Amino acid sequence: MPPNARIYVGIDAGGSKTELVAAKRQGEELLNLFGPCGNPARVGFKDSADVLANLIVQAIERLHGESIASICAGVAGAGRPQDQHLLYEGIRARLRDRTPSSARDIPVQVTHDSLIALEAAFEGKSGIMVISGTGTVCLARTNSGEFLRAGGWGYLIGDEGSGYALGAAGLRAVAHAFDGGPDTALRNLLAASGDVTSEEDLFEVVYKKKTPLQRFARIVIQGACDGDAVAEAIVRKHIALLTEQVCWLVDRCSAIRPRITLLGGLASNPFYRQRLSDALLDRLAGWECMQPLNRPVIGAWRMANNMTQNEELARPEKGAGA
Repeated sequence: MPPNARIYVGIDAGGSKTELVAAKRQGEELLNLFGPCGNPARVGFKDSADVLANLIVQAIERLHGESIASICAGVAGAGRPQDQHLLYEGIRARLRDRTPSSARDIPVQVTHDSLIALEAAFEGKSGIMVISGTGTVCLARTNSGEFLRAGGWGYLIGDEGSGYALGAAGLRAVAHAFDGGPDTALRNLLAASGDVTSEEDLFEVVYKKKTPLQRFARIVIQGACDGDAVAEAIVRKHIALLTEQVCWLVDRCSAIRPRITLLGGLASNPFYRQRLSDALLDRLAGWECMQPLNRPVIGAWRMANNMTQNEELARPEKGAGA
């Protein structure tokens, strides 16, 4: 394939939208397309494969016959190898049905969105990434290219420092206040939001409406910003737990470049971000907190660029890790 025909495609399929970038060189995007949520944990594997395949087909059509060398899709909700394989097969089947024969054998890799985010954040170099959104996970890339993980165990046994954890702790504190425990401004903040004005409301919100508990993280952060001791203790506790996980990564391997980047919806809150950054730098002297060098979809593009042209090596196999 001549050099001018080598177009690489990266896809970031998140919880709210899916983004595609096609480019020959980083920083020179030929296409930037968007689609709906592609997270199979939310929309199911059939719809997720449809979203991904639809964007790829659009890219093929808009590139007017120029050849795509390889595609990498980082997909939220597809952390297990069997899930990645299932999506891979679904994408392949749809491309066979909807694209010209010349485009049906494009190498495709499906991986987890956290790995493309890590690739993007440090452009393939070493560092630690902390993702704090609905859930949390800490990922490191060592100087030798090895990947390490702490956290990411889900809301039942993990996700310390996450939106879910903060929201659940805030509602628990309000329940304790109803029982005669320490009073908290979170009661008034919840009442002002219209969600909880009574004990019956609290039961209704949690057990009948099954409202996602991460929705209440913003109220806990607001309470901490306002100086409420109970909310402040919740934020301090969970930031300490998340910071501890980062320190475990450093303890496991000293050969990590001393830099950290923070991603995720909760980490984008200025108050929470500053508290987490301060806690990390207090524990890790000489380290720096930095903005990611690129948005996650560029990490997927970089991984597509690094893929072998041999589809057999690029294809994820059942039971093989990403």
